[in-house]
Amino acid sequence: MTRRILGRMRRAAMPFLAAVPLAAALGLAGSAWLLAAAADAKPVPRDLDLMMPGDLKAGEYRWHPERSPAGPVVVVINVDDQFATIYRNGIRIGVSTVSTGKTDHDTPTGVFTILEKKEKHESNIYKGAKMPYMHRLTWSGIALHAGNLPGYPASHGCIRFPMEFSKRLYSVTDRGGTVVIANGKADPAVSAASGALLVPEVQGDGKTGRRATPAAASSTDFWKPEAAPKGPVSILLSAKSRRLYVYRNGVAIGEAGVTIAGEGTFGERVYTLLEGRKDTPSPYVPDKPALAWMAVSLAPGAPASGEDIRARVQVPEAFARNIYDLITPGTTLFVTDAAATAETRSGTDFTVMSSDAVPEAGK
Repeated sequence: MTRRILGRMRRAAMPFLAAVPLAAALGLAGSAWLLAAAADAKPVPRDLDLMMPGDLKAGEYRWHPERSPAGPVVVVINVDDQFATIYRNGIRIGVSTVSTGKTDHDTPTGVFTILEKKEKHESNIYKGAKMPYMHRLTWSGIALHAGNLPGYPASHGCIRFPMEFSKRLYSVTDRGGTVVIANGKADPAVSAASGALLVPEVQGDGKTGRRATPAAASSTDFWKPEAAPKGPVSILLSAKSRRLYVYRNGVAIGEAGVTIAGEGTFGERVYTLLEGRKDTPSPYVPDKPALAWMAVSLAPGAPASGEDIRARVQVPEAFARNIYDLITPGTTLFVTDAAATAETRSGTDFTVMSSDAVPEAGK
């Protein structure tokens, strides 16, 4: 099966999208491992952060949005354990049991964006199948929605949640939000370090300490944010292609070559920019405030701190600063060892960057 860097990825193809090299440039630190949610909400359990698959029976969940009142929401789903964890601004606010795709209808793994939301939806693939509180992840039929949870994978590929949990989740998510679906156990970690996105390190005197020496400029390099004035921003670094791609609302608004020093792979990770900025300046760009990111490691054994990104990846400084000025909370960054292809950048059925101009589908 074709590997889609930003789209549907089967279990055997690419368990998760990467975010390694940029982690260092971002000042991101840490990686961790995955987790889930009851028909009736209970008082905030002291061990909410420690809840693991098996702590809940099929159809149960826990929901405590008061733990983090605002910020970008990230949904992390563990297919192996039929368990989901919801984070808002990097803090766990809910866990739930789920039911994913049954045999021959496997739920694709990867990193997805919420393309569409509908409180009342009916599948146009399976006649009469109700999909309450639907969050569309692909235009070919994969979505989050309320449904029956028998305690094992039973859907046609979608991810089912308990009805009341789906309703509550629907109330805090936005179009463009990030959904991570994995086979392994990976739990996001919030970086306490600052980070200027892919901007070369700057010395105290304001001079660039590690001047970027990117790949030779080509006719495909560009920066045109006016091509998509608004919408969610996604950034992809392909180590294989040695290029950096920036999309807004599914439209390519920038692309540039990068230089990657040394040998070795980066693995696969995804990062989400959180709300809030630190009082201290970024060690990478002293004239910019420090940022906070939530990191999900998609490859066991991948470097946790992201220092390898800053040490090995160099980006044109002007391009990097354009990105820094563009990003807002919820911006998603992917790093992968795989090559970017025309398919992964088509904007049609890969999910992280699909635009509105796509026909309706459902499952």
